[in-house]
Amino acid sequence: MARIKLEDILAHLGYEIKRSLTNTIKKEFPELEFDQNKLYKEFISNIGKEAKKWEQVPDDAVEKGDY
Repeated sequence: MARIKLEDILAHLGYEIKRSLTNTIKKEFPELEFDQNKLYKEFISNIGKEAKKWEQVPDDAVEKGDY
């Protein structure tokens, strides 16, 4: 099993995750108004509370190399 530092991965993919989260909320609750930055910060905070600093993932979910 490989280990990942989830916080770092989420920070690296922040833009993509924020857009996806925002689009999902807008699709499911089209009349809801919200601050997407505040929503994203709260989402990341909740993940931090639920997940360990280092999470184990299957080896086949990780590929290492120079890309």
